[in-house]
Amino acid sequence: MGAMLTVVLGVVRLAATPAATPDVDHLLGQSYLPTRDDLLKFAVAVLIVIVFYLAARLTRSLARKELVRVKADPQVILLVSRITFLAGLLIGFIAGFTVLFGSPALVFGGFGFLALALSLAFQDILKNFIAGIFMLLERPFRLGDEITVDNHTGIVENIEMRATTLRTSDGEQVITPNSLVYTGTIINRTRYPTRLFTLTAKVPAGAALDGLAERLEEQLKSRPDIVKDPPPHVSLQPSLDGGLTLEVRYWLDYRRNDPLVVQASVGRQIYQAIQSPTEPTSTGPPRKAAGT
Repeated sequence: MGAMLTVVLGVVRLAATPAATPDVDHLLGQSYLPTRDDLLKFAVAVLIVIVFYLAARLTRSLARKELVRVKADPQVILLVSRITFLAGLLIGFIAGFTVLFGSPALVFGGFGFLALALSLAFQDILKNFIAGIFMLLERPFRLGDEITVDNHTGIVENIEMRATTLRTSDGEQVITPNSLVYTGTIINRTRYPTRLFTLTAKVPAGAALDGLAERLEEQLKSRPDIVKDPPPHVSLQPSLDGGLTLEVRYWLDYRRNDPLVVQASVGRQIYQAIQSPTEPTSTGPPRKAAGT
């Protein structure tokens, strides 16, 4: 720690040297001891950075509380709080280095070279960070939406600086880099209020087929939880083994109704419709009563 402080303060002293060109080889050949003024500058610079860091955290917390109070969009809250914190932290570092080096031009020039070096050394991290900012601005999906990206389907829990976090239906957490989410194909399964569901059932041999599809379709139309427009559709489709498959398609407002509960209920209706025999229809003349 002491050696690091000596190097930093040595750079500060070199940067603060007047316009005359110093004998660098001579200075590097000597052991440098920081002066009291150098230590004071370093302590003030560190104190400024700490104060701005605490102020940035406080500002972020206040901004988040105010946005929550006015019921702002969760992604707007996340974006504003993140930018507020980073801006305060950046100003703190600039102010601290200005006190340390004594020249704003030198500080901004150093930050320019530092930004270039970091962008080359941490390309993937920077790319993911910028992609996360753009996703919060463009909002292709919202927190709580169910999306499919990179063959993973889940509910969006958070958009962090590096990655987007999904929670799958079986309780797993999927962490996908923001750049992959931003440049890839996204399927938003909760963008619209209704969604199409399809159920199929094998029709056993010997089942009564007359009016089966029409009867089941009318039953589904009378259900209050299934969307009326477009209406449900039931059809008999040939299967590869030569039999028949009953295909049921219906639209559901999944935000008001649990899709799994509705699927189970429709499945029971399909089973009952297939198993229940239809009333036999007579096509011949009526049979005469005995004894007439």
